[in-house]
Amino acid sequence: MNFKNYEIKMSTKIKKIVISGLRGVKNKIELSLSEKSILLYGDNGTGKSSISDSLEWFFNDEVTHLSGSEIVLNDALRSSACSDADTSFVEIEFTRNRFNSSKTLTSKKGKLVSEFSNKDTDFISYISKTQKENLILRYQHLRDFIDKPKGEKLKSLSDVIGYAEVNKIKEVLKKGYNSLKTEIKSQNYESQINTQKQLQIEKIGASIGVEKDLFEKINHIISPLNLAIVVNSLNDIDSVLTLLKAPANIRILNELRFLENSKTALTVLKSEIELLNSEYSKYYYEYKKIADNVQNIMKVFLADLLKAGSTVIEKKFHKDDTCPLCLQPKRKDELVQDIKNRLQEIEESLKMKAAFDSTKESITKIATERIKRLDNLRIDNYYNDERFKSIKEAIEDLITKISMYEKEGKEKVTSGNMISEPSKLKLTKVDFATVEVLATKIDVIQTSLKKDNNTVTYSNISSAKEAFLRIKKFEKEKKVLEDQRASMELIYNEFVKKQKEGLQHFISTFSDTINEYYQFMNPGEQFKELKIITIGEEDELNGITIQYQYKGGPTSPPQKYFSESHLNCFGLSFFLASVAAFNKENKFVVLDDVISSFDTNHRKRFADLIFEKFADCQIILLTHEHEWYQYVSQLAKRKNWSINELKYNESDGTHVDDQPSELRTIIEASLAQGDVSILANPIRKYLEHLLKDIAVNLEVKVNFRFNELNEKRMPDELLNELKAKINKCSNELKAQMPIIDRIINSNILGNLLSHDNSISPKLGDIKAFWIDLNAMEALFYCQLTACKKPVSVKNYDTVKKRIRCGCDKTNYDWKL
Repeated sequence: MNFKNYEIKMSTKIKKIVISGLRGVKNKIELSLSEKSILLYGDNGTGKSSISDSLEWFFNDEVTHLSGSEIVLNDALRSSACSDADTSFVEIEFTRNRFNSSKTLTSKKGKLVSEFSNKDTDFISYISKTQKENLILRYQHLRDFIDKPKGEKLKSLSDVIGYAEVNKIKEVLKKGYNSLKTEIKSQNYESQINTQKQLQIEKIGASIGVEKDLFEKINHIISPLNLAIVVNSLNDIDSVLTLLKAPANIRILNELRFLENSKTALTVLKSEIELLNSEYSKYYYEYKKIADNVQNIMKVFLADLLKAGSTVIEKKFHKDDTCPLCLQPKRKDELVQDIKNRLQEIEESLKMKAAFDSTKESITKIATERIKRLDNLRIDNYYNDERFKSIKEAIEDLITKISMYEKEGKEKVTSGNMISEPSKLKLTKVDFATVEVLATKIDVIQTSLKKDNNTVTYSNISSAKEAFLRIKKFEKEKKVLEDQRASMELIYNEFVKKQKEGLQHFISTFSDTINEYYQFMNPGEQFKELKIITIGEEDELNGITIQYQYKGGPTSPPQKYFSESHLNCFGLSFFLASVAAFNKENKFVVLDDVISSFDTNHRKRFADLIFEKFADCQIILLTHEHEWYQYVSQLAKRKNWSINELKYNESDGTHVDDQPSELRTIIEASLAQGDVSILANPIRKYLEHLLKDIAVNLEVKVNFRFNELNEKRMPDELLNELKAKINKCSNELKAQMPIIDRIINSNILGNLLSHDNSISPKLGDIKAFWIDLNAMEALFYCQLTACKKPVSVKNYDTVKKRIRCGCDKTNYDWKL
């Protein structure tokens, strides 16, 4: 495959995304994309990751940074503002309408359950294929591949670039082969079989491995009972058990099972009182130490920066007598010593943080695991039985107490909150008083069963039969595994030979694309010919490494000489190359804050890369970097991207500014009801959206302003510049100038120039202004339902010297 001129050939784009009740999105947020790319800006904490998290959950049913044994994904996804009655969801409209679907998260029987609304097999197949593609990249995952050991790089490569299926087969074979090699030993079948034989001896007085002997023994046991049945098969044994079975006794046996399971769980937990209390005390002590000295602990995050600075100086990347970071004058030897001293100071804080992290992880894991054990008791049918109400209450009290350990273990030390003192959470033997109650109930049941000969016989025969069946099962499994082990060894050895050969051929081609994208972002720099190289002895592929040309010779790994920006550029190149090569189902990707550590030059080159190399791909680009956002937004406007800003407040959560279609709905509904009290901001925003769009399409120029001030154009300024442009370029539009003049001269416009003013004019004046605004919009936008495109100089007819909409229904004379 030639990646140099690779054309992205994916098929599905997104038309609309609606998210509600997930992560930071409390209410509903709607992104109408219409197949276009979108640039979303938001400060840290505004909920950008709520968008990428929701999309990753929709497509992959997971969120990578919310994975782990301590996190329940659905609980972490659902907005804390939701009640049990609320439905959280992601709804996506695609270019292929048959794939349109919502994915909901609802509370059912106290558990959060997710499901798709689209049950069509084509959609299910699409989701399955999509999960094998590379759709979402976050900043924190840029260096995952580079920083892994060589063996893990191989697995990571397979997962990221789409070659995962081949490696999955190899991993499955390897796992299966190794599993079969050790399964017989680890299962210890002989011991298990002997255990079942011992159980038979206890129940029926003999160890039996042949059906005929089992039948004879049972016939001997039941002969005094005169059941009028002779056992010649396993079904006959079931018939005997049916004759012996009494409903009341079965209930008692099930109650006994519940009580014994509860007693075992609580007894084990009681023995761990000291463990829980001591681990929390250790955590509390470490938490308090750090909480009292947060500023010093925060310095540990400078360690990597200082180490990088030391490397820069030692490798002579920076030769001047200045600080490489702030460029202030500083002798090199003094700078090296200063860095060394600061790293020594930080070392103590690092040890303190490491001790804290260790105790925090310990108490949260211990508490979570104990809660899970008690949760297992909740699923028993007898757990909610009124007769065992006191037992349930005791277990629930324990879950509540242990949950406090878990809750405090998750408290952020930088929050300013102090966690509970150990004495307030301490578990004692009093908390386990119900163990004695359980023991008494168990004794009562066991004593009562001794008086019932039929029940005892039922229990013995049932246990003996089950033991016999387990013996047969173990013997069969043992033989099957031994046969499979020999076959799997042959298959696996042949596969690993072929895999290395095939993967090496692919990687050499794929490396060309990675290098192309990397060089695009780093033109004229010293690192050349980036390659992924396989490593292995004989026919076994052990891993891969990254090689590059530096100062005339091959070098590896990148960490040896690459700066952080260079390492991240490689990570981006790696991901984008996999998108170009392997995403067949989809024509969109999500890039979540991927340029956070890039320097200015690399940021701009990355923006140029996605606009040039991925022009045909729908990009959902999220960033909190304001300067980069300003640069990209200019490029995005030229490419007709959507641009919006994410905001956050306590009442609405994560939200975006209303879009024109939504504003129109609000305005027209308010006018219909005669309510003018809330119309100021919606009309102002609608007018600003409209004028900016018209100005872009007609290339109306306004005075330059620095940075974000370019976006803050008042309607009167845009209207006057639009008039000037029309007077210069179009006689036909000039004839329509009275419509624009009515808007400029309206007293409503004066009210709108203040962003927070309420409108005081009468309803009739507002309706008249809205009619004029719609009339102006009709001048510059085609009114045909099938078109609705703006009149634009991009559609300039050089022969007729006219500008037009997309379908040519609306057009005007125009002088360039």
